[in-house]
Amino acid sequence: MANTQAKGRTVRIQQPASQIFAIFSDLTNFTKSLPEDIGKKANIVSTSDTLSGNVQGFDLGIKVAERIPFSLIRYEQFGRSPFPFNFIMRIESISPMESSFNLELNAELSGMFKMMLGGKLQEAVDKITDELEKGMGGSPLA
Repeated sequence: MANTQAKGRTVRIQQPASQIFAIFSDLTNFTKSLPEDIGKKANIVSTSDTLSGNVQGFDLGIKVAERIPFSLIRYEQFGRSPFPFNFIMRIESISPMESSFNLELNAELSGMFKMMLGGKLQEAVDKITDELEKGMGGSPLA
């Protein structure tokens, strides 16, 4: 098994760090605006600490493993994940109404999974970063 790491770029958004932390530290927020048919099809179940479902034939789940108020949320695999991973969101307050965040994904992949997923993990982190930046009115941090 080899460690594979994917780091997102740092993004500036017009939200206080406390608000970003509140949104991402409660995993039920990830399913509130999800269309009901998609949630049922993927068998998605969430609590404030866990989120699980079936993605392209794989059972995947995450749980909040660590919360450091207003600066870090660390998620890790939950349930029958095919490989161990963790996902870290770092938040930094720039001013009372402005923050920055970045994402990092670490996965322990066997040879087969590394060939299948290695490059796709960076693409996924980049896409999540882009979508969060758009959704939260952000801009790249220069």
